[in-house]
Amino acid sequence: MNLFTQTNETLMEDIKIKFDGDTHQIEANTLINSLLHFTNIIQEINKELKTDRKVEIKVNALNEGSFLVHLIIESNLINSIENLFTKENIEIASGLVTVVTGIYGLTKFLKGKKAKVLEVKGDTAKIENVQGNVTYIDNRVYNIYERNKAVRDSISQEFKTLSSDDKVTGFELLGKKDNPIVQIQKDEFADIASIEDEVLMQDERLITKVGMLNIVRLSFDKSMKWEFYYEGNKISAKMNDSNFTTLIDNGEQFAKGDLEAEIEIHQEFHAPVNTFINKSYKVNKIIKHMPRPKQPILFDKKA
Repeated sequence: MNLFTQTNETLMEDIKIKFDGDTHQIEANTLINSLLHFTNIIQEINKELKTDRKVEIKVNALNEGSFLVHLIIESNLINSIENLFTKENIEIASGLVTVVTGIYGLTKFLKGKKAKVLEVKGDTAKIENVQGNVTYIDNRVYNIYERNKAVRDSISQEFKTLSSDDKVTGFELLGKKDNPIVQIQKDEFADIASIEDEVLMQDERLITKVGMLNIVRLSFDKSMKWEFYYEGNKISAKMNDSNFTTLIDNGEQFAKGDLEAEIEIHQEFHAPVNTFINKSYKVNKIIKHMPRPKQPILFDKKA
């Protein structure tokens, strides 16, 4: 089967959901609720991607003897008489499937916990989970998962339904030629179902970077912030490295200079420019201190 097909001048793409288990049946409530939440996630992603397309999700006839749900994602131009099969349409449909499978992959990776963003470069985000594992994902996937509470709620409700059905032992998304894209096991359902919305603050994220800080003003008062130049901008940041402050408290010599440090950046999403902006900073760890060289003595007072 071709991944993309043209039927009645409508763009279609397919994706399959496999419910693992020992039987070839599934509870109607489990199936209906799972598909309801899955289709809601696709609709929310379509809104986030601003495709200006109407998306319909249709179910192909189920194969006898197995429980594999074959979904057709149908994309039509809104308020258009003709729907042309164009490169742009193909990219839109492909993007929808890429993001929805990416959302489920990220969900499996995080297991309901808050993501720690280590770095964002172009269209890619470097993400760390609570176990310390690191992955690279499409930045659109991270932004939609983080900002869109409806998507997270649908995922949570879907996996609550799956978790309560003892006969379902796994959940899979299959792509072309039935190749597995995302595989989620039964023992992961409960964690995903309990997504921590009180931690996942909408329109906010934390990024951790290693960078150079040029000290402008330092303070050993723990209630005061230090001032630095960071990437050409003057910033204020709380010193959050307890090992470093303990060394200073114990008499370690320290003067102005440059720091190589791990920096935590709190960002908030700014809708008018459709991007995240830096709001505050913390220095989590001092990696290296480089004192500035002493100025040479220009005049000898004894001369």
